[in-house]
Amino acid sequence: MYKVGVVGPMRSVERILLYAKELESNLSFVGYSYDIVNETMDIMERHHQEVDFWLFSGYIPYKIAQQSKYFSKDRMEYIYTTVNSFYRGVVETSYEIGKLAKDVSIDILHIPENNYAEEMADLDKLLNNVYIKEFTSTTAIGEIIDYHLALWNEQKIDMVITVYPTVEEKLKEKGIPVYWTGPLKLDISHTLQLFSEKIRTFYYKETQTTALVVQVKDFFQIKMANNNGYGIHFLLLDMKKIILQLCEKVDGYLIDESNGRFVLFSSRGIVERNINAIFEMIGRLSAETDQPCFVGIGHASTVYYAENYAHQALQHLALKNAKGIVVMQEDGEITELIEGSSQVTYTTRVQDKELIEKLKQTSISVKIFAKIEAVINDMKLEPFSAKIIAKELNMTERNAQRILSELVKVKLVELCGEENRHSRGRPSKLYKLSK
Repeated sequence: MYKVGVVGPMRSVERILLYAKELESNLSFVGYSYDIVNETMDIMERHHQEVDFWLFSGYIPYKIAQQSKYFSKDRMEYIYTTVNSFYRGVVETSYEIGKLAKDVSIDILHIPENNYAEEMADLDKLLNNVYIKEFTSTTAIGEIIDYHLALWNEQKIDMVITVYPTVEEKLKEKGIPVYWTGPLKLDISHTLQLFSEKIRTFYYKETQTTALVVQVKDFFQIKMANNNGYGIHFLLLDMKKIILQLCEKVDGYLIDESNGRFVLFSSRGIVERNINAIFEMIGRLSAETDQPCFVGIGHASTVYYAENYAHQALQHLALKNAKGIVVMQEDGEITELIEGSSQVTYTTRVQDKELIEKLKQTSISVKIFAKIEAVINDMKLEPFSAKIIAKELNMTERNAQRILSELVKVKLVELCGEENRHSRGRPSKLYKLSK
């Protein structure tokens, strides 16, 4: 049974735990409440070994949790608050004050992936004036309180709707009608169902078979250089010792394929938690053999396919002539962890017919375009230059410029400006992905 730690203000945590009891699953829930949202980090530090997953009462503690070294997107979720709670706040508070609240002040957290502000605009159909205070996870509570208080003192509002229990408490002390939009039963139940599915998916990923293929480059030349005496045998023993130490860490099974190639089998969860140990092994092998070392990793439902994907990943690295790790999965997703470049994840399977037709008019493969798109989206680069693409994709700037010029012709990338260089020469062209 997995244990889920629930983090948030006491009222939110109690409400979530109440509705969690109604969820039929093999999950157990334990509450960790705070008085100040910044206590989220301390809770995770003290209790990370006691729970398998974390559920946060809202986006604010979830955002703060991202700063923790124990943060894991696969193991964490937060309660999604819908606009329904704001409508409910207007109705309930209007009943309490004995009249329809026509002028309302609302504070909402700015979440890029949600469009609360746009949905709040629909309240104008029912109300005279809606004042919206958007804030971030770093906005001081006092600033939000002062915003509402100023509107009340100017007699511009009838009530306040807030997402902060502390704001509700302080405004009530001043006699201001206020409604706290804590997580509703519907929001909690919906998130719990989604989180339960996410945990099932995580379990499947954890238990997937994983193969690692380790290859020392130009091992034949190393053998030729040590063809006399016992030097090559001692070197092989030292290499195998390094590999076995990693094998022990990932609780794996080792096969020596000779010629500087080794295959390890383990489970996906253990391997993903030991990526740093794999990089450490790469460094030690490279130092021992004085040759670059490559690692291809394959995740799949069977040993056969896992090893097949691992060999494909290794071939992918060899073609790039780059040092690092490449991970391939059954669904076509590839993750590159190349030395000197940022981590990039992309898919080689595209179902967009229009995109495929456009790329056919160029010499650019679907894989290259997917990598460019992934790099730009992950790094939130807009605009970007050929120099950045060259660095992140481990290619020459001239090659990157050629690729971008071809993508501009088929309108997959747009030229959006120029960047003046400090040195002499023409300014760099700036691009953005077409919408």
